[in-house]
Amino acid sequence: MYDHILVATDGSATAQRASAHAVELAGQAGADLHAVYVIETRTGYDNAIVDPEVVRQNFQEEGEAALAAIEDQAGPALAVTTAIREGVPHEEVLAHVDENDVGLVVVGSKGRSAFKTRLLGSTAEAVLHSARVPVLVVNDNVP
Repeated sequence: MYDHILVATDGSATAQRASAHAVELAGQAGADLHAVYVIETRTGYDNAIVDPEVVRQNFQEEGEAALAAIEDQAGPALAVTTAIREGVPHEEVLAHVDENDVGLVVVGSKGRSAFKTRLLGSTAEAVLHSARVPVLVVNDNVP
């Protein structure tokens, strides 16, 4: 049914649940799994207290760890294509969908920061409303 499944992650507990579902679905469908972490560029760190390059490097390391966790979940039987992108999260997720002929997107219902969600809007909601492919949203109640 699906040849390419994408899971978007921010490393949060909900994203980890979504990743487990994506790995399971890809295995059952014999699909390629894509995992994407997006470094948010809309948040400004332009003061003398916080070095923007240090913040970017921290996000890069978080992304690498989140993607490595998905590769570990998948194990050797399932190939995972990973990508760290920079930009507006839902736009970058949707761009990856278009660029890689993804047939299903799996996302967690909420990310790391409730404040960030109120400030910037929900990535899951934006993907859900803008995607031209099915979107599976995994919430906190799902084991």
